[in-house]
Amino acid sequence: MKRNHITQQDIADKLKVSRITVSKALRNHPDISAGMKERIIKAVERMGYSPNLIAKQLSLQKTFTLGIVVPDLENCFFAYLVDSIIDTATEHNYHIILTVSREKEAFERNNIMNLIGMRVDGLLVCVSQQTSDQKVFKYARKMKIPLVFFDRAIKDLNFSYVAFNDKIATKEAINQLIAGGYTKIAHFAGFSSTSIGSERCAGYKEALISNGIPIREEWIIEGGYEIDDGIRAFEKLWATGKLPEIILAVNDRVASGAYKAIRKTGLKIPHDIGILGYGFSDTAHLFSPTLSIINQDPRKMGRIAANLLIDEIQGISQNSHTEILIEVDFQWNTSILKKQSILS
Repeated sequence: MKRNHITQQDIADKLKVSRITVSKALRNHPDISAGMKERIIKAVERMGYSPNLIAKQLSLQKTFTLGIVVPDLENCFFAYLVDSIIDTATEHNYHIILTVSREKEAFERNNIMNLIGMRVDGLLVCVSQQTSDQKVFKYARKMKIPLVFFDRAIKDLNFSYVAFNDKIATKEAINQLIAGGYTKIAHFAGFSSTSIGSERCAGYKEALISNGIPIREEWIIEGGYEIDDGIRAFEKLWATGKLPEIILAVNDRVASGAYKAIRKTGLKIPHDIGILGYGFSDTAHLFSPTLSIINQDPRKMGRIAANLLIDEIQGISQNSHTEILIEVDFQWNTSILKKQSILS
């Protein structure tokens, strides 16, 4: 059924005033009296007028929308992060269009191309674990669309990015474990092709080396970022017949998989083996025993990334290659046993 769109001119004709008067009243312009504004507002409600946003966007050459690409929404980390982006965007009068790559490069590429086609003002992207082709990001640059990576970045493209200080945080956490008497530490690593995978593994290795502990390559098991990856990694470790004292999991979902696989063997956490993961307090306390974490606040990351992108869109920041590393802390919860030596 064809819809009849009421225009500002229709309202002006009805009230026998100029279209400029209607336009100014709707913008709460001081030139228009309170009485006239009230008349116009009542006519707007009665006649069912809604502003033509497309025309406005064309005249301003802006859509006031931000495109977001995340790998996954089952992961609470990304759900919290996106929620923070929405709050921050709303504060600045921007809307968001959310897309999910499902950790697949092809989905990610299609999402970005569709968002560019929708004329978003800027892009916020956390790359998938498969991403290797940079063409779509170079196309975004060619189209002069501001882009900010968050959590996982492709650093050599020289776009701005927001990440946690993974290498330093990992090194400091492992140092604390070693000071607490632990020397046998394995790592269920993410893919080395992703920034978080490479940075976290580098921090793990540097901590061992600096403490004179040999790196056991068979205890570095590379994989993805899902629960099944944690299960597979522990099964592979279990098959070797030589278990570490602690497992460092690349995120809390991999840690969750490790919990499941460990329980299946009859081992107890933390008495037989301890678990350390990357995560945040809200989800760490859903684990039993509570997961020891390198604490990363997704809300903080979302807020910083959204503000950075909006600053670039609005020209407040002239630098399209800003690097922001968020400092994090180690929370020793009940998934790792504190030895008597560090309690005294």
